[in-house]
Amino acid sequence: MSVRIGSVGIIGAGAVGHTVATLLTAAGWVDTILVASRIQVSADALVADLEDLAVLLDSPTRHARTPVGEMLGCEAVVVCPRAPFTNTATADVRMAGLIANAPLIADLGRAFTGYGGTVIVVTNPVDVMTWAFAQSSGVSRVYGVGSATDTARLRVTLADIHDVPVSAVRGRVIGEHGDAAVPCAITVNGSPVDVDPAVARAALTDRPQRINEGLGRARSGPAGAVLAALMTALGLVDVSAELSTPHDGSCIGVPVRFTGGQGLVTDPGLSPEQQRLYTAAAAKVRTAFHTIRHHLTKEESAVHTRITAAGHHVTVTSMTPAITQWAARYARPWWGATETTTAPRDGDIPVVEADLDPAAVSRLVQSVLDHTNETAPYAGATMVYRYDDEDCTVSAAQPGLDLAYHYRPQARCMHIVGCTETAVATAAARFARELMRARLFADGWHVLHASAAVRGDGETVLVLGDKGAGKTTTALTLARSGNWKLLANDRVFARVEDDGRVRILPWPSAAAIGLGLLDALGVYDDVRSRLLAGEQLHPTQDKAVTAALTAGARQPLRNSAGKELKVQFFPDQLPWLGLELATEGYAARVLVPRVAPAAQPALADADRRGIQPGDFFTSTSDDRYTDVFRLIDLTPSAAAQREALATVLGALPRQRLMLNHDIKANSDLLRSL
Repeated sequence: MSVRIGSVGIIGAGAVGHTVATLLTAAGWVDTILVASRIQVSADALVADLEDLAVLLDSPTRHARTPVGEMLGCEAVVVCPRAPFTNTATADVRMAGLIANAPLIADLGRAFTGYGGTVIVVTNPVDVMTWAFAQSSGVSRVYGVGSATDTARLRVTLADIHDVPVSAVRGRVIGEHGDAAVPCAITVNGSPVDVDPAVARAALTDRPQRINEGLGRARSGPAGAVLAALMTALGLVDVSAELSTPHDGSCIGVPVRFTGGQGLVTDPGLSPEQQRLYTAAAAKVRTAFHTIRHHLTKEESAVHTRITAAGHHVTVTSMTPAITQWAARYARPWWGATETTTAPRDGDIPVVEADLDPAAVSRLVQSVLDHTNETAPYAGATMVYRYDDEDCTVSAAQPGLDLAYHYRPQARCMHIVGCTETAVATAAARFARELMRARLFADGWHVLHASAAVRGDGETVLVLGDKGAGKTTTALTLARSGNWKLLANDRVFARVEDDGRVRILPWPSAAAIGLGLLDALGVYDDVRSRLLAGEQLHPTQDKAVTAALTAGARQPLRNSAGKELKVQFFPDQLPWLGLELATEGYAARVLVPRVAPAAQPALADADRRGIQPGDFFTSTSDDRYTDVFRLIDLTPSAAAQREALATVLGALPRQRLMLNHDIKANSDLLRSL
């Protein structure tokens, strides 16, 4: 192999560590192998043994024992130590090492804080330990090899059963490296085959048990999986591999496609039954992870992010920094967001407490279902809720999302618990905005169904219209035209100020943009290349959109109901589209567009309709964010304020226009106004 790697660290001088080092020495494409072990004599012995091997094979690889802390300069590190314990489990054998190995892996992870290389984890239970190392270290490129080993074992077993070469068997095993493994996409000589559960058990449980009984511990198979993972993750070969890595709120085996060393998790293409098993595996690993999560920080304490808009504040607090960081990511491009070490006092300012706690989810869901309750749609999913008249609290759950809520109005505190980091972080950011919405509403602000773009002098164009009218197209086109910035994509806050002008604030949210519009804007290729390089778009994005982007499809994509499926961007990803974001403005003109691909961009007849009640989102008319928690206080003055706002907006210059998908022609028309 012509490509060479400078150094690889191996932590653990046991069976797997020894075999990995042997294979790397024989391969000869690593300049230096550094070995670390809690037992110094073992590390010294392994180095001596490897030096003998290198001489016999004329391998250029050098070897040295080193402390773990000196491995931060390695291109990659293999983590395969094992805490001293006796495994007496007869079922779920790999999970038996959970409690013993967790403190060891957590300590190693902390030693690698700031590391920029690749980490390959072997220690069992490998899926949980991979997640623990990633969480305690903050390293982004951490992979476990359990599913790769399982895939090899299943292919060998099926080749024997069908009497074909192993090369004739294709497919993968994903999910947990253990009792919850999921074989999928299996073919023999190109023809799909169903894997009998007994066959899968023989390959994934009985086979490794026989190996362990005969050798004491499996070594060559896991070591081969490590070598293959290193070759892909270090960019020596471009292939797909089944590896565990933190993804979508868990850490189980998934297909990862590597290009130039950059890994991208791909859709495994599961049947409904396989998807059920895969979901169960993710839940099993999640539950195990939460039992050892206390090991991941020496002094775990809550992290706080304070969000500010128009002089009002809301705090998001969590024991998981990624959750507060997510809320800041939503708010910061348009509102203020600062980290603070000061915990808010009850009732001081509104607070969102958000944490991962599967047991609390179960308790809260059951509490809601055991009492008289109501249902309502909320953010695209069903919410079940109940009011407690005694303490005036509200309890709610979204069982389909594994989320539960408890709101204490007197303390102005929303407590959210969930099973996945992504779901909890999304809910926390959403409710931080909803609590801010309540504060702004009490201060005279109202929400308009509008997009907006701001000129350099602060004058703002509001774009009104129903869904699909072209609000996003108009605002994006303006924001990419010279001295303009994007203020909002779909909703805005508006209030009449003392000087009679209408001040506009943004509504932080993910931005949904169709594939066709991305192509028309000329940014499709850049967005696609970012996705292929491993950038993660918003998790609410439909998987079909991700697949279409990955495949290079540019035509608008629709679901079975005819609704267009769009690319979902975090607010801080909008600059990818050549946009600058504005934080406020003052309404100066209203545009009412209509988009028709075959039309010529042109001004239409003047619009005389004025601002209608349907242009406002209220606590009763908002069908996406239903006011289940009674956050909005319907004061007597609210209707009068809204009417005054409609009057001022109705007096602004107003123009209807026709647009198409020719961005240049649309820009020329908008500049002419």
